Amino acid sequence: MTLTLAPSFAAQSRTQQPYVLIVDDHISSLKRMSQIIERAGHACETAESASQAVAICDRRRPQVVVTDLAMPNLDGCGLASWLGARYPSIPLLLMTGQMLDARELVDLRRRFTAVFPKPVDVDWFLECLDRLMPAHGFSSRP
Repeated sequence: MTLTLAPSFAAQSRTQQPYVLIVDDHISSLKRMSQIIERAGHACETAESASQAVAICDRRRPQVVVTDLAMPNLDGCGLASWLGARYPSIPLLLMTGQMLDARELVDLRRRFTAVFPKPVDVDWFLECLDRLMPAHGFSSRP
């Protein structure tokens, strides 16, 4: 008789744990946002392009997607359109360093749950993210 052990709890919880997907073609911004999100107690994955983000979403659906607006090939709005058609319940947070006029901002707020100018106000960002992510048993924030 051969016994098969179930995967460890850590392995199971990592694959099933809700996570934030961060998409930005600027590696330094990607790393900074990843550190901020992980320090706040949330799991995250990163993508350096919208096409890489699409592949990640096809493997495992994120709880929240945080994306930059200006990226080569498929930009943040294009990614939002793809996600909205395929996974309409995923909240989308937009980060942008672009100067936006009032009309552009209104249009973006229709597509995205929140729009954050760069540099991102970390407290405001984490407050928004905490509302969108399920409770995670602990918090590194006071």
